[in-house]
Order: sequence, then C-alpha cells, then structure tokens
Amino acid sequence: TCENLEEVKEFLEENRERGVAVRVREMDFSYCTGKKVFENAELIANPGEIVALVGPSGEGKTTMLRILLGIVNIRRGEVSVCGGVWEDEERESEERKDGENAIPVSAATRMLFSYVPQGNTMFAGTIAENLRIMKQDATDEELNHVLELACADEFVHSIPTGLYSPIKERGGGFSEGQIQRLSIARALLADAPILLMDEATSALDVATERKVLRNIMKAESHKTCIVTTHRPSVLGVCSRVYRISGGSVCRVGEDEVGRMMMDF
Repeated sequence: TCENLEEVKEFLEENRERGVAVRVREMDFSYCTGKKVFENAELIANPGEIVALVGPSGEGKTTMLRILLGIVNIRRGEVSVCGGVWEDEERESEERKDGENAIPVSAATRMLFSYVPQGNTMFAGTIAENLRIMKQDATDEELNHVLELACADEFVHSIPTGLYSPIKERGGGFSEGQIQRLSIARALLADAPILLMDEATSALDVATERKVLRNIMKAESHKTCIVTTHRPSVLGVCSRVYRISGGSVCRVGEDEVGRMMMDF
C-alpha cells in the first residue's frame, strides 16, 4: 500500500548510514504443489557482511531470495529487515536493541534491495542506457564508478565508444562474464542497502569474482550482500555461509568452509 511505501522510505532514510540487516526466523515455506522447501529456517545477514547460500540446484537458494524480495509469501515464521545489526541469538547484547525497528518484508520493502538474477537481463541499447534503468539521472561519473567496482571499466573503455557502445538484445556482442559485470554495476547504481546476487559471478574467473566482491564491500561498507553460489571459491570472502538442502538452512562452520574450498 502507499502507506507502507511511505513507511519504508522513512525507514530507509533513517538507516541509510548504518545499513540494513536481514533476519529469517522459524520460517516455513512450501510450493503450491505442496512440496516443502523450508522448515524452521534461520538466517542472519548484517551490514558489512557477505553471506553465501550454497547447496544443490533446485533446493531453494533462488526461492530464498524471492522470499526476501517479498515476491512469494511464507507459511509461518518471520522474515524481516532492521536498521543496524542483528546479533546471533546466543549473543545477547545492547546492539540487539537495534532489532526493535524491524519491519516485515513485503512488496513495499523491495526498494531496500538490489537484485542481480541468474541469466542475461540486458536489452538492446547502449551500455549507459542499460545501466541508467536503475537511476535515470545518473552522471557518466557515477556510471564509471559502478563499472570500476564491478571490474567492468577496463573492457568498457577499451571500446572506442565506451559507455555509449551498443549492446544487442540479450547482451549480444559481449561475453557472459562481461554481461554479468555490467549487471552487477547496474544493481550497484540503485544504491540499495541490501544486494542480492543469484549466481551472478558464475562466469567470472576466481580472482575477478573475489575482486568484485571485495570492491563492493570496501566502497559500500554498510551494504549487506547475500550471494547464492555453486563455487566454493567465493566463500573465503564471506562472513557467514548457509547450506540450503532438504528443507533445512544450516550454518556452515569455518572448518567445513575451508574443506569445501580445498576440495574445489
């Protein structure tokens, strides 16, 4: 509703500087077919963190992002955003008071999120036109800044027409990795406090993938970043890793994360 939108806009302005956390608590979700996807799921992602969701295909990683975006509704539990930091349940502290300003996710809270989905979402037009979907009045300087964060500036400016180079429908003329970096740059231009990336670095080499994520968190220190990935290579730069499998969402310990990266 319009009233909710105004409430969320006010929430965003109040919390833009310190960032916005995400919490999923005792959450159940099933498809309309009756297939259970999540049971009693728990997840926390705080400002300044990269949180990874790992697990087999078809187990619910993308569905979790859709729940956070308020696209699908949960059956039971709580999915909310709050200004500041959510402490883990076992670590009660004064900071936990930040959670008092929590609001449930909905269509209205979608403005708090930037989303890089799987697949190619470029349209026929220039690079600049594709980026400015997120911010129509963005200057060339702003476009160059997000391109640099996404490690896309070098290949864009190697083309004589630079920002005003044409992209064909569905990214024709560019590699999959280049399109992924342009998609990430476009999401960053929206300047939302929470960034969701769904296999958004799958076509990048490991070094570039890590550099992109480090760039984002260095430049946007209060951003909350949630990524889904099949590649353990990214886990080394993550604050927290959750495995989604068989209806459960389990925190993965540091030792196991280390083993997953070694086995890759």
